[in-house]
Amino acid sequence: MATTAMRYHRLPLRGLAVFEAAARHGKFAGAAGELLMTQAGVSQHIAQLEADLGVELFVRRHRGVELTSAGAAFLASVEQGLKMLSDGVASARRHATEKTLHILTDIGFAAWWLMPRIAALSELMPDVEVRLITTQSNIDSQSNIDAELADFDLAVLFGHGDWPGCKSARLFAEEVYPVCSPSYLGGHTTPMAPAEVGRFRLLHLRSDGRQRWFAWDDWFTAFGDRPRAGQQDLTLNNYQLVLQAALLGQGVALGWAPLIDELIGNGSLVRLTPQPLTSARGYHIIEPLHRPRNADVATVKAWLATPSVPDALRATAFEDCEG
Repeated sequence: MATTAMRYHRLPLRGLAVFEAAARHGKFAGAAGELLMTQAGVSQHIAQLEADLGVELFVRRHRGVELTSAGAAFLASVEQGLKMLSDGVASARRHATEKTLHILTDIGFAAWWLMPRIAALSELMPDVEVRLITTQSNIDSQSNIDAELADFDLAVLFGHGDWPGCKSARLFAEEVYPVCSPSYLGGHTTPMAPAEVGRFRLLHLRSDGRQRWFAWDDWFTAFGDRPRAGQQDLTLNNYQLVLQAALLGQGVALGWAPLIDELIGNGSLVRLTPQPLTSARGYHIIEPLHRPRNADVATVKAWLATPSVPDALRATAFEDCEG
């Protein structure tokens, strides 16, 4: 490693740039004009480079210079190397001026609420690259916050709003309805009684560990016991699969507002009962307290809480929670 570093330190980078310019122009005077040097200075750099390499690179003629065979072979390597260096410098400069915003959320919110609106966010902030990262983790402890939110500017997560070391505001309250596709509903009419819902095939969202959201048992506890199922239920391990199964007519799912709002609005899904199951949980906008103030984060927060979201569910103020 040390030997390689020593070789890099010995590279005559200025001489290589002068050599490339002289070869391209075919004249030392042309290279001097481009590089804001004197012709004598160009000639000196070329002579030093030839001495260092131990080979003649140019044949000096009265009206200019001409590459030797060794010089022509060397030029190909120099051009390739200088191009790589130029591309690397340009990339580094782009990163220095590039504005990025990292948003963390779960797969369900990303797929069914955020992605249909991401173009509008890009139009709002055309000079900012939005990087959307999804997680399935249960982020509710200090260790999880430190691990998951350390590199993110903003998060939209489901829970009670008590994330340690963060400030949070509820964006949507938890509202859950039974939903299915029109094709699966068939000739049945809505709204229907809870007992009728229980006769359909139910689509379950599996929870690994502590239950963080409503399950069908919670729904039937609130609205009435489920009768004996008429057909075998189906259990899936993420909410995107649950909604896809419902859209494909595989059964009845619990639908979380506002994730299902557009699907209900365009007729892809049908609510089976008018009364939602609600709780104190919901989706919250979350900012780690250790992050410096960011004007782009403020813009996204305001955009998330736009009037397109029902007033009763919109975030109104942030509450600090030190944990």
